Amino acid sequence: MPPMPAEVSAEVQDPSGSLRLEAFDLLIADDDPDDRFMILRALRRCRETLAVHAVRDGVEVMEQLQALRAAGQPLPRLLLLDLNMPRMDGREVLAALKADAGLRSLPVVVLTTSVEAEDLKRAYADGATSFISKPDGFAQLVTTMRTLVDHWFDAGHPPAARR
Repeated sequence: MPPMPAEVSAEVQDPSGSLRLEAFDLLIADDDPDDRFMILRALRRCRETLAVHAVRDGVEVMEQLQALRAAGQPLPRLLLLDLNMPRMDGREVLAALKADAGLRSLPVVVLTTSVEAEDLKRAYADGATSFISKPDGFAQLVTTMRTLVDHWFDAGHPPAARR
């Protein structure tokens, strides 16, 4: 993997999956380190002040969310969730979130390589808020992340929730 560019702050340099007990805006779950790197880099291009944390799979998503709750910290404002991950995939995460009254209102955007209509229908049926197929190039990823950030952290949601 290429070295982390200077424009990506320390806030997002550790996509290792370690638990983080202070509040952050966005949680990314993706098992592919290159995809995590590119998503983090694209997000940083869109909004330098966005506090982002990345984990590698669904088990780490659930551990992170439970740790935040146990520490009395707010949940992230958005979860970007890959569907195909080891240990606990995105579909299982959606089911676990839906089954937990304290987590079911967390907005989840499925961000996946899948372009299958069945995956789209199932993700929505399982509780996803939105479904995005990962774009092919970095420029398209930046555009996609800019649209997502503009909606979820500006136009679509109240400013009082911002940190």
